[in-house]
Amino acid sequence: MDYEIAFDQDENVYRIHTGYEFAAIGEWVSEYVRDKESIQRVLVAARLAETEKETTEFKHGPFNVIFSEEGVSVSRQIDLASAEEEIKAMFDTQDSFYQTSTDGIQAECGLDDLINMIENWHDVLQ
Repeated sequence: MDYEIAFDQDENVYRIHTGYEFAAIGEWVSEYVRDKESIQRVLVAARLAETEKETTEFKHGPFNVIFSEEGVSVSRQIDLASAEEEIKAMFDTQDSFYQTSTDGIQAECGLDDLINMIENWHDVLQ
């Protein structure tokens, strides 16, 4: 997994930038895995999935994170309720043509890739 850790001058914080396919993972780590405690919880969950084949789930804001022996899956829920009417209007009032979805954005990666990212992230934040 390719990623870059860079300082965001607009928000005055470091962020992880990834390609489109891993965007949910980069956003989740940048937003919710910032302190030592959360970094430790993520690393412990990854190690338990790797060694004990234990599944761990986290809910951080709009992110659902699942660690398993296959890897990590991150889903970002999106609330389109407020934009639903505007979106339907784009389709010439065919209300049944467009249904808003709350599936959101999903990304998956291997445990080794995530562990390497979190360790590098921890080094930058120190």
